[in-house]
Amino acid sequence: MKTCALFFALILAVPTCAQSTIDFLQAGRTYTTFFYDDKASEIWADLSPEMKDIFTDPNGILGMRFEIKEQFGAETAIIDEHVVPKGEVAVYERTAMFQKDPGAKMVQWTFDQKGVIVGFFIRPAVPAESRFLDYKDHAALRLPFKGNWLVISGGRDVAENHHVTSPDQRFADDVTAITYGQTFFEDGRLLDQYYCFGRPIYSPADGTVVVVTDGIPDNPINAPFASPPAGNHVIIDLGNSEYLVMAHFKLGSIKVKPGQKVRARQRIGSCGNSGNSPIPHLHIHLQNTPVLFKGEGLPLQFQSFLANKKFTDASELETGQIIRDKKRK
Repeated sequence: MKTCALFFALILAVPTCAQSTIDFLQAGRTYTTFFYDDKASEIWADLSPEMKDIFTDPNGILGMRFEIKEQFGAETAIIDEHVVPKGEVAVYERTAMFQKDPGAKMVQWTFDQKGVIVGFFIRPAVPAESRFLDYKDHAALRLPFKGNWLVISGGRDVAENHHVTSPDQRFADDVTAITYGQTFFEDGRLLDQYYCFGRPIYSPADGTVVVVTDGIPDNPINAPFASPPAGNHVIIDLGNSEYLVMAHFKLGSIKVKPGQKVRARQRIGSCGNSGNSPIPHLHIHLQNTPVLFKGEGLPLQFQSFLANKKFTDASELETGQIIRDKKRK
């Protein structure tokens, strides 16, 4: 097996398989733990024939593990983890920090629909390539909520925004409501203790609803469901090949239908915790197609808002900012 000091990648073509109900989020966690614990035989047993040809035997997996230990050390923190369905495969992606290297790393397992491992790598997490770094939005976007909200994931740096490694979510933001410096009250173990849970979410601009998914239960705190990642979500066509994705709505709260025209500041639904969401928050991103996981991300430039009490005409959000629409109370 050929390796280099900072990059290990093994991704192979996969035959068509029947749809599965496998919990790929848990599978990714399990095999990552096997890898860290040097349990090469358990991984070897579930590799595809092509992957076995690359590793040769379980010792090849142990050799890769040794190099990872030498280069990165132990994993110290998980920044994000999720599952992305890509055609006939499911991809578990985990962005994490390691002991010896300051930059975030991507751990990725690719499974066919029978749960066979057809790809695996660990490498430095880097922003996805983008043709739209200098793009200016055609739609005039306003923040889709009232009151003060905290940006918990935003910006263009991997260390600040776990989304940037995905081409479609290259400029995505996660936000949650904040009151007196806190995002929840009491011990934060219940959904209703989060200030954003159930809060109205509005359309940031005029457009046409093209996708609505509802009916997915809200997760308990820190127990995100494996799929679908977006949970209850809405996609709005803003024109000019700009499609706005808003995700993790509260079960049963979405008030619009596909084909419906919406106006800026029209209520879309309520903030929730459905899909790949450990705590209540709103995920929002702009892309150039109406299909989840297929598009290329476009910068989100919100207009006329306060960021840390300073007014901005138009800008992208950054992690740690407390933001508020200038006209909304």
